Amino acid sequence: MAAWPKPGLLRDAAGVLAAAVTSVTLLAAPAAAQDGADQAPLILAPDDAARMAPSTSGLVESGGVNSFAATDAAPPVSAGLPSASLPVVVELFTSQGCSSCPPADAMLTLLATKEDVLPLSFHVDYWDYLGWADSFAKPEFSERQHDYASAVGERAVYTPQMIVDGQDTAVAPGPAQLMGLIDAHRYAPALVSIQREPTDEGETIELMPLSDLGGKVEIVLVRYAPSREVRVKAGENRGRVVTYSNVVLSLEHLALWDGTAPLRLAVRAEHVANARFPEDTRHALLVQQMRGEDDSLGQILTAIRLD
Repeated sequence: MAAWPKPGLLRDAAGVLAAAVTSVTLLAAPAAAQDGADQAPLILAPDDAARMAPSTSGLVESGGVNSFAATDAAPPVSAGLPSASLPVVVELFTSQGCSSCPPADAMLTLLATKEDVLPLSFHVDYWDYLGWADSFAKPEFSERQHDYASAVGERAVYTPQMIVDGQDTAVAPGPAQLMGLIDAHRYAPALVSIQREPTDEGETIELMPLSDLGGKVEIVLVRYAPSREVRVKAGENRGRVVTYSNVVLSLEHLALWDGTAPLRLAVRAEHVANARFPEDTRHALLVQQMRGEDDSLGQILTAIRLD
């Protein structure tokens, strides 16, 4: 699933958005993935993709929350203070052609103002046939959502869907419920520590496991646009002007890590011209578990803002 990167736009020690990842030094060889525990789905999605979340029947006991984590090993809640250096990642799967999505898009825009949350808007392509092709959609973003669904045995996907730190999703969450999910992850103990050190050539980022990470971990570079306004001219949202925040433009798989020893990423300050991405593109690293023999998406252990 992961591949070694082509040079990607990162940030040098002075904060310039023009440096290349020139080396990713693994201090320990990647170990084979551990078998993932069987996961029973808490949400029974319909057979086909849907524009509305599945029924909440069967979710009463769990408060309408579907956990992608092992149900017998819920993370403990720490009494410590949250750390802005370890933002909670909220992924929104949305579409310009989905009439149910604008309220969720607005919620994500509100989250984009919080330093301790990294909201990311993934636009899917499976509603393009409704009469409006989403200008931000990519097949790999739809595949990412399907990967989350298949990891817990869901038969289909729906929009809008928010997933918090790769673990929890709620059926049609309101702001209060969403913030409750975010707070639960914000105060949970960190599983990885981060050390960042400026060097003469750029920056060194070192990840240190604080406990058993349970197998392979993937390092992903996310490129995203901070804000875009779209006037939808056809389809279900015809005539609406919708603001989208932190629109994901690309995902680049940088490295695999076995999580048993420190991982050091060397970032060299070097200007890189890349006309494929706009000047205001921002960047972050996701450190995400991979579960089972098929390397399904698991918990996002941490995210690192690069600008």
